[in-house]
Amino acid sequence: MIQDEAPLADVEAEAARLLNKAGEAKVLVRLLGGTAIGLHRHGPRPPALDRRYGDIDVVVKKGQDRGLKRLLAELGYVANRSFNNLHGDRRLLFYDERNGRQLDVFIGRFSMCHTLELDDRLQLDPQTLAPADLLLTKLQIVKINAKDIVDALALVLDHQIGDERKGDVIDLDRLAQVTGRDLAQACRDHYPKPLVHDLHGQPQPAFAWAGPGPAGDRRDRHRRTRGDHPARPGKRAEIASVAGTIRGGTPRALVRAPRGDRSWLITVPSS
Repeated sequence: MIQDEAPLADVEAEAARLLNKAGEAKVLVRLLGGTAIGLHRHGPRPPALDRRYGDIDVVVKKGQDRGLKRLLAELGYVANRSFNNLHGDRRLLFYDERNGRQLDVFIGRFSMCHTLELDDRLQLDPQTLAPADLLLTKLQIVKINAKDIVDALALVLDHQIGDERKGDVIDLDRLAQVTGRDLAQACRDHYPKPLVHDLHGQPQPAFAWAGPGPAGDRRDRHRRTRGDHPARPGKRAEIASVAGTIRGGTPRALVRAPRGDRSWLITVPSS
């Protein structure tokens, strides 16, 4: 194995070098995290949204992680062997010892506070995850910090809303699909089951259980029987934000579960 030149000091230049080498090696890799968001800067940002990026995070297509491991060794990265032996089916860690950086590799999916399936979405953008997926990696954080909030705001500022298949835009359908899925799961865990149907049906108030269904609807009878409260005392969720209604299956206000383990912290904006 012939080692290529050592990693570059400039993190964005190094990320570009890694993508270029991966392309030459026919390894499908895309950036995520702050470095990826830096590449989506389409104009000047307010000073409050400018920050320096530290580490590099990537997603590699399932089945191509062995090729990426060989490539990273050639590019001067050192593997965390103990971590990789334990978690190498889904995640890998490497170090750029020269510049004191970490390189985090996710294999086919991003799994932290929430799980994002990404294996079939890696070709939507030539360098990074699609903007909607980048945004979701930030919104999924339960204990969010200032850097992640800055990154999320920068993405929203730099992108229009639209169809991700036609350009570099944030796709609301993708946001609705993922947040709606986890919102439905939170409701199944903490509310009577009829609420789940209301969230994906006719327009309902953001505090969704308050609105009755059509006259004679079995769900409405269920509510009249059991009342407008969760089935299990003490499991009432907190409302993270009450900012509109739920229309057409798109959540406009998101529910935070009691332990915070299924919360989406920012509402999906109106189109």
